[in-house]
Amino acid sequence: MNNPVMSYSTKNVSEALVKEITTAIKTVQDYGSVELFVQDGVVTQITTRTIKKTIDKSKERK
Repeated sequence: MNNPVMSYSTKNVSEALVKEITTAIKTVQDYGSVELFVQDGVVTQITTRTIKKTIDKSKERK
């Protein structure tokens, strides 16, 4: 039986981890970030954030 935590090791990066990171990157639209949390050499969390870019109205007037 495969242990999913072991496949997320930073010492021996698995195809499963690469796929998870690739999927996370693809979910970010126009502007955003992907964060990887690593504990004891294992990726424990992948977080994506999509942000809305706002226009600075004060710069628009010049």
